[in-house]
Amino acid sequence: MPDPERAETPEQQVRRLYEEAEKETAEAMERLVNQPSFGRVLALMAENAVALAKIGADVGDLVLRNLRIAGRADVVKLSRQLNRTEDKLELVLQEVEALRRDSASAGSATNGTSKPRAAQS
Repeated sequence: MPDPERAETPEQQVRRLYEEAEKETAEAMERLVNQPSFGRVLALMAENAVALAKIGADVGDLVLRNLRIAGRADVVKLSRQLNRTEDKLELVLQEVEALRRDSASAGSATNGTSKPRAAQS
């Protein structure tokens, strides 16, 4: 006959079983992680996660492009075009200012006046 003082309560049994299961699981995980193949599997999983993220971003860009909504790539392309146009406009402005200086200096040399052409009319 079991001793009533030494008998486990259901709560103690559950706790003991839980601790045994936790200990066995921890040992199994340690054995798994200590194997060389674990590192390779982990690296492959990381590569796959990055690849899936890239595929997801590409799909998002394609959806936006097919909906005719400007996506990230479109905004970057337009930004580059705008910068090139601004640079060309700046060059044209510099040329116009140089031509004005040249015409003002040529006009003052022939007329003896330094009035710009627009001011004479």
